[in-house]
Amino acid sequence: MYNSFTLSAQFQVTSKSRLVVVVVGTDAVLPCTLSPPSSPLELEVRWFKNLYTSVVFMLKKGNEEKEQLMPEYRGRTSLQAGPQNGDLSLSMHNVQLSDAGIYHCFVENKTSSIYEEAITELSIVAVGSLPNLTLSLHDNSILISFSSSAWFPEPEIDWKGIDGTKITVYSNTSVKESNGLFNIESSILLKDASDGPFSYAIRHPVTGKDTGLHMSIHENMFPRISLWLYAFLSAVIVLSVVGIGAIFYVRKLQREKECLTGRIADLSSELDWRKAVMNPECITFSPETCHPELSVSEDRLTLLNQPPAFVPLPNDLRFETERCCICLPDFSSGCHYWEVELGPGVEWAVGVASPEVRKKGAAYQFSPRENIWCIAFFIDTIQALDNTEKIIQVEGGGILERVGVYLKLSVPRQVSFYDTRNWSLLYTFQMESRNRLKVQPFFWLGNKGGEIRLLRGRTEVTNEQEGFEDEHLL
Repeated sequence: MYNSFTLSAQFQVTSKSRLVVVVVGTDAVLPCTLSPPSSPLELEVRWFKNLYTSVVFMLKKGNEEKEQLMPEYRGRTSLQAGPQNGDLSLSMHNVQLSDAGIYHCFVENKTSSIYEEAITELSIVAVGSLPNLTLSLHDNSILISFSSSAWFPEPEIDWKGIDGTKITVYSNTSVKESNGLFNIESSILLKDASDGPFSYAIRHPVTGKDTGLHMSIHENMFPRISLWLYAFLSAVIVLSVVGIGAIFYVRKLQREKECLTGRIADLSSELDWRKAVMNPECITFSPETCHPELSVSEDRLTLLNQPPAFVPLPNDLRFETERCCICLPDFSSGCHYWEVELGPGVEWAVGVASPEVRKKGAAYQFSPRENIWCIAFFIDTIQALDNTEKIIQVEGGGILERVGVYLKLSVPRQVSFYDTRNWSLLYTFQMESRNRLKVQPFFWLGNKGGEIRLLRGRTEVTNEQEGFEDEHLL
């Protein structure tokens, strides 16, 4: 987020598809349209993956700029046409699994500092080889095994009888190779010919397509066993039941103990959460940290998108690069909760930051790498600004008017965000345990931001909403 940019309607950048799915090893086209078409000399076109600095293609003053490209994309990316044609679609050759992610088509007029952006997610799949069949004798049964290689994501395996009923699987094996692709093997045991015919299918979880076959085993292939051997095996099984039963009983007691221990931990976390929500923190905005283009109300409960009446004096605590403000007090242990009301405006961020967060110097992207854990509303999208950006879908739709922030500084350290209308969980950040520094409530208002108000009260948790309680315990 860069406060030097200003959004404008002079041109628009759009994507006709938010999700593109391609097969590994093939070519991909990520759509992006510029309206109206413009001279390439006036614009800088930057395609980047996840982070602004992770450049996969750049066009500057009509020429391709290769110096800033990530090494793995050099020679593999190009534009379908160009700004003069209104087509900024990105062609990517020989896509790999590592190419999957969120791509940004970012267009800026360097003269007027006007920019627009479109987002497309690239998903990579791999359809494996045809199944390889093997048959072998296993005691008095026939072991039927199928194997296939080079799948992504991991496929689903399905065995069915001729009447559509599921067949019990003898074994399933899935191995992830160093290239990220999965090799699978699955087998069943047939005791006699009456168990067939049957079918075997591998289902791709993304495309939904099945690969498999139908077959039956002739009764002459099954071995013959004498009645005396059946009697002997039955005796062995009966004698083994007592010992096996004792083993299972001991394991059952151990599992029950583990379940009770886990439930106690869950209830303890739930109690900490409820205590924090019932006693929200009284935090206030710190004018000493406020960006010069923002101001704080007299009661220090509202952050306004307007400069103060008097020019603030510079100090080491004040944000000068990003339009941010910190709240007091800071926190180093325990569980804490506060709520904020988001006023009119389409650019805001809410979260926490450590005292090490950068306040001066070059512009940067908000993320845990910058000691910031926040969610943001920007370019008509609510996102969790994790090390990899994630789009947040608001349950029930509508505008997000209030956000509850729950900070847990016991291990594992987490910060969670809630829509207080229905207490649905928006996102949870896992804060690295090595980062033991204090954290402070953190806020940002962009050029199109409105205001953010700290709430002194709390949103009640009704009986109907208590069902969500397990959801926030990760």
